[in-house]
Amino acid sequence: MTHTDPKPVIRLRLGFFEGFETVVGLLRDIGARREEPRLFVLDHDLTIHQAAALVKLLEYSRQDANHPVKIEVEPPLNRTEYRDSSTSLHEWWGTKDNWR
Repeated sequence: MTHTDPKPVIRLRLGFFEGFETVVGLLRDIGARREEPRLFVLDHDLTIHQAAALVKLLEYSRQDANHPVKIEVEPPLNRTEYRDSSTSLHEWWGTKDNWR
C-alpha cells in the first residue's frame, strides 16, 4: 500500500450480541462511529490502544456464536499487490534465501 492510496474505511457490522456493556465499551474505545443501528465505521488512524481494543472486540466476537462481528474493508484486499511484491516481502520476513 502506498501513501497515495485512498484511506481505507473499516466497517464493523454487529450481529445479535450479548454483553452490551462489553461490546459498546470496546466500540467506544476503538473510536468507532455509528452509521446504522448495528453498523460502526472506522475511518481514522488508530492509536495502539484503539488497535488493541479492536483486537479485543474481534477476540470477544469469536468466543461465542452470540457475538458475531463481520468486518468489511474498502478498498477490498488486493492479493495481486502482495504477489507482485514477493521479493521485498521475503526480504522483510528474512527468508529470501532460506524459506521453507
